[in-house]
This record gives sequence, C-alpha cells and structure tokens, in this order.
Amino acid sequence: MRRPRLHSLLLAALIATCASACRTPVQFYEKSAFADPVMNMADHPMEIHWYSKVHFSVEGSIGGIGTSGGGGCGCY
Repeated sequence: MRRPRLHSLLLAALIATCASACRTPVQFYEKSAFADPVMNMADHPMEIHWYSKVHFSVEGSIGGIGTSGGGGCGCY
C-alpha cells in the first residue's frame, strides 16, 4: 500500500515543481536576450539556398536552383 502513495506523492511534487518554474517572471533587462539574432530559429536565406541546391544536385532532378536541366552536377 505504501508504494502507490509514494509514487503519487513524488508525482505531485514533480508537477508542483514544474508548475512553479513556469511562473517565474522575466525581468525587463532579461528580455534583450530573447531579441538576440542567435535566438532566431529560422534558417539564414543563404543556408536554405545551399541546402536546396545540394538536395536537388544529389537527387539529379535538376541542375540547380532556377534551371530546367542538368545531370546532377550542381552547375547553374
């Protein structure tokens, strides 16, 4: 009988800890860290271009971005 009670007590303590961590306010001087460009989750446009060029070159479907032909060499 003690084990289910112990598990429920530990679960309640874990939930209370997680819930209290969510209520921590962000101070005004800490908000500048969220505006840092490093925090941006979007990829850089040149990186997107490079990955799509490599993908299409490896697939051999087109020669590169914006071209209609090609044999998979990656030429423009």
